[in-house]
Amino acid sequence: MGIEHVVLNILHQPMPNNSALEEILVVASGCTDRTEDVVRGLSCQNGKVKLIAEKSKKGKASAINLILHEATGDILVFTDADVFPASGSFLELIKPFKDNDVGAVGGRPLPLDDGNTFWGFVAHLIWTRMQNELLTSEVRRGVFFQLSGYLCAIRHNLIDKIPSTTIAEDKFMGEVIRQKGYKVLYAPQAIVYLHGPRSLRDFLLQRERVLTGHLQVKRWFGLREISTSTPYKTVPALVRSLNFLRPKELLWAGLAATLECCANLLARYNLTTGKLPYNWRTIPTTKLRKTDHVGVP
Repeated sequence: MGIEHVVLNILHQPMPNNSALEEILVVASGCTDRTEDVVRGLSCQNGKVKLIAEKSKKGKASAINLILHEATGDILVFTDADVFPASGSFLELIKPFKDNDVGAVGGRPLPLDDGNTFWGFVAHLIWTRMQNELLTSEVRRGVFFQLSGYLCAIRHNLIDKIPSTTIAEDKFMGEVIRQKGYKVLYAPQAIVYLHGPRSLRDFLLQRERVLTGHLQVKRWFGLREISTSTPYKTVPALVRSLNFLRPKELLWAGLAATLECCANLLARYNLTTGKLPYNWRTIPTTKLRKTDHVGVP
C-alpha cells in the first residue's frame, strides 16, 4: 500500500476538540526504495510532513529515539508504515489524555486476513480473539501496560529515550510509564489494520522477535508475566476461543500452538546467547497491499 497512503490517512484523521495534528515525522532507515522521495514530495505539499533519514538501518528503537528527540507535540502517536489506522482511531487514542493521570494509550490491531485460510485463522486467533481478551483482562485488573507498536500514544514528557537494544519498544515504554505512576489504557476502538504473516518463515521470524522482546522486558523490569506470552494465560484463552464442533479449527489451533512453542524456544535461545533481533529483518507477507480496502483517502 505504501507510505503515501499511510501519511494521507493520518492527515485525514479526525482529532478531539482542543487537539490538533502538529506534525508527521517519518523515519526512513537505510531505505533502498523510493520512500524518502515520496515523503519529500508529501512534505512539499504539506509542511506538517517531515522526513528523518538514517543512512543505515539501526532498528526500531533508534527510530523511536529520533522521534522522541525531534517531536514537538505534547502527545506522540506511534504507528508503522506497513499498517493502516482506521478512520477515527486517532480520536479514540487521544481522547483519554484529557485525564492528566493517563500517560499512554494502546490501540487494537485487527487483521485483514481471510480467516478461512490457515495463516488468516492464525492471525485472527492471535489478535482478534486471544490478545484482545487478554489485554481487556489486564485493564480490568489494573495491570495493563502492553501498548501496541502498531498504534499507540504517549505523553511526550514521560520518556526521553529508550535503550538502543530494545526489541519490544511498545512494552518497554508502557511499563516505564506505568512505573512512573501514570495510567496506561487500552482503547479497543482505536483500530489499526494489518496483515499477519503468511508463510512459515515469516511467522517464526515475527513471533521469535515478539517473544524475545517480551522476555527482555520481563528481565529488565523483573516482571512475573506478560499475559500474551505466558502459557497459563494463553492456553485458557486459546481454549475459550475455539469452536470444538469444527475439527479443522482444532487442527489448525494445534499446529499454531506448536509453531508458537518453536518460536518461544528460539526466543529463549536468543536471550541466553545475547543474539537479540533489535534490528528487525523484513517480513514481506505482512505488508498491506493495494487491494486491501480499508478506507484509503
